Amino acid sequence: MPKANLTRTKARQKLTSEIKIHRSLDHENVCRFDRYFEDKENVYIMLDICSNGSLSDLIKRRKRLHEVETRYYIHQLVRGIQYVHSRKVIHRDLKLGNLFLTDRMGLKVGDFGLAAQVFYQGEKKRTVCGTPNYLAPEVLEANGGHSYEVDYWSIGVILYTMLNGRPPFES
Repeated sequence: MPKANLTRTKARQKLTSEIKIHRSLDHENVCRFDRYFEDKENVYIMLDICSNGSLSDLIKRRKRLHEVETRYYIHQLVRGIQYVHSRKVIHRDLKLGNLFLTDRMGLKVGDFGLAAQVFYQGEKKRTVCGTPNYLAPEVLEANGGHSYEVDYWSIGVILYTMLNGRPPFES
């Protein structure tokens, strides 16, 4: 099989996994999956409209958030991730740019492109993936693997960034 077709096949499998995972989730703090469709070149995923952009957009405008605002968003983020974990899914790419704000400034977790399904208790994933500033050390340790804890590391980085206006570790 030519390399371009192999790459396209892998991308298709990854997208199929993202769609399968995202459509299985239904929580007020997770972007609602509506449907998807495709043409010859692209796949389009229809989600909730989050008209106030992302938390990243808000931080860029405001530089940092007050403690009360941070507590408000972290509470919603933790609720959303607890739900995602209860469905045996690790997000693996939590960052300000993947946290979306509704018209009422509620938070919704989105972008499940790097998410992974956990199939048995204690299972560890070994794929190195995520966004460098938010990446948990376990992801980089090839021999140990990682699981749900990587999402909580990212939540800590998000919390720090909301209060300080910049991430604790810049790459």
